[in-house]
Amino acid sequence: MAGERRTVGQALSYWHAIRGHRSLPTLADVDLAECGPLTDKLFILDIRDGIPEAPFTHCGGSLSAAFGRKVAGKRPHDLMPADVADHLLDLVRAVADFRRPLADAATMPRVRGGGVLKHRMAVMPLAADDGRTVTHILGAFSYRID
Repeated sequence: MAGERRTVGQALSYWHAIRGHRSLPTLADVDLAECGPLTDKLFILDIRDGIPEAPFTHCGGSLSAAFGRKVAGKRPHDLMPADVADHLLDLVRAVADFRRPLADAATMPRVRGGGVLKHRMAVMPLAADDGRTVTHILGAFSYRID
């Protein structure tokens, strides 16, 4: 899973670079055009209306390919098995509460297409203009199927 580890490391490095000297970067700091190959692995969740209702406002192809459907505009529970969506939202909740990034790795059976999906992901907070209130989550998702 070397490629998956690289994705998480690159995403965390990007988050720290756009954060600079501040405690949190803002959504306006994210420039998907400057992310190069990482862009395909990135997603953004808008948590302003509450974490359970958070839609994906951006999704690179990696997450869509893993779950076999378009992700942008949908909520995790609209796309993923309930336990997977719950796990993602638990990570989002922790990131929003503690205002720090988290990395995660998991293995799960694939419902469609068979095989086992192994993934790694980074989940990172983005703040409102006040620099304190977490309004969005920047994530990076990388996977392989065995």
